[in-house]
Amino acid sequence: MPNVRRVERDQLWLMPPSLSDWLPGDHLAWFIVDVVAALDLSGFYRSLRADGRGGAFYDQEVMLGVLLYAYCVGERSSRRIERRLVDDVAFRVVAANQQPDHATLARFRRNHQGAIADVFAQVLGLCIAEGLVEAGLVAIDGTKIEADVSTGSSVTRRQIVTEILEDAEAVDAAEDLEYGDRRGDELPERWADRRDRRARLREALRQLDADGPSDRESYRAARDAKEAELGHKLPGRRADPNSKWASPARTRKINVTDPDCRVIKDGRRYVQGYNAQAAVTTDQIVVAAEVTTAARDSVVFARMVDATDNNLAATGGEPVAIYVADTGYWSIDNATLDIDADVLITPMPMTGGITDPRDPRIARRREVIERLDRGEIHVKTAATELEVSTTTVRKLLTHHRSGRPDPVQVRQAMVEQLATEAGAAAYAKRKTTVETVFGNVKANLGFRRFSRRGLTAVSSEWRLVCTVHNLLKIHRHRLAT
Repeated sequence: MPNVRRVERDQLWLMPPSLSDWLPGDHLAWFIVDVVAALDLSGFYRSLRADGRGGAFYDQEVMLGVLLYAYCVGERSSRRIERRLVDDVAFRVVAANQQPDHATLARFRRNHQGAIADVFAQVLGLCIAEGLVEAGLVAIDGTKIEADVSTGSSVTRRQIVTEILEDAEAVDAAEDLEYGDRRGDELPERWADRRDRRARLREALRQLDADGPSDRESYRAARDAKEAELGHKLPGRRADPNSKWASPARTRKINVTDPDCRVIKDGRRYVQGYNAQAAVTTDQIVVAAEVTTAARDSVVFARMVDATDNNLAATGGEPVAIYVADTGYWSIDNATLDIDADVLITPMPMTGGITDPRDPRIARRREVIERLDRGEIHVKTAATELEVSTTTVRKLLTHHRSGRPDPVQVRQAMVEQLATEAGAAAYAKRKTTVETVFGNVKANLGFRRFSRRGLTAVSSEWRLVCTVHNLLKIHRHRLAT
């Protein structure tokens, strides 16, 4: 008879099994368990009842460990996580052989989104302790992440108002059928979801009304800055409605499933989603992670610099010496940011106007604006001498009085700095830092779409994803050493 190991499926355990025998000691699951045990989880326990009443909660350490490990292996669906807590040995080890259901997992992620976001800073501190953070150079970049919505749910302001009115009429008709001439205390249960939709419609309507003026102000500020830089007035809005400087349409759409998300251009396509930002060191450690609804990266550069400085200061990291960013972050304000670090940003290509700081027209323009500022000439006279409109003259005068540096000189200074050997070498590191992180997040972790809704929720999830990226860097570092 062949020498074959016997299989006895009905054999009972003679001794209680030990989870420590289920996986090798260097497995990622044990690493997550050890990391979570070392974190400060007071933010998670603070919301639990202290009087001992009610049903028992799952240990918050176990719940956080399951969530972190799930994101490490690219699993974000609470239902699939529930199944893997039964089928997957590693998940069972992290959960201490407990099996919270999908509703419990989703509720934990929803109720503790602030505490989950705060874990990012603690893990960054672990990266610094491991010697993985060299903050001499930090690259900042953004990537577009799709929202958990359907593009068919985007509507205009008129459509929202129409649906609210139609929905109200439908509710009235249903109440008439249900109660007749009597008064009902509450709506029938079948209308519960419709009421929730009306709440989301009203929130979308509120955001359309709130964002409209700010969008126009942002457009106006960007247009004014461009005209001041070029030294002449841009084409009128009515003359060129297809121009990128055209006025924002009053019929802007908003998604009623997630009113916070926006239509953002991602390469050659448009996505309904968010602009996820990351600041990354040369060792591909994320030191700051933020989410914005702004389509332009340039408006969040200062915010990312502040977040990076604050995170490193709070975790004992070294200050940043150089910030690098691509053309999308170019603006005069960003290039002249008042910080204790160098800023390297590729200037946006000029489309017209004065491009050479040695151009005699710059000195001529400065001389005319100074005479205007002293009251020696009138605005119309200055416009005639400079061959521009009076509106452009007033913008140039405002820029002159603000004391801000000349845009052409700032641009030329940045070009010269990037042309140096040190500047070129520093900027060349950008692609191998932040682009690598985005590649890992999207390709390896499979994170291309948010599973939460709302700016606060997706910000928490983005920091969770970046936390997981940093945890995997620590784990690989320990395996290598």
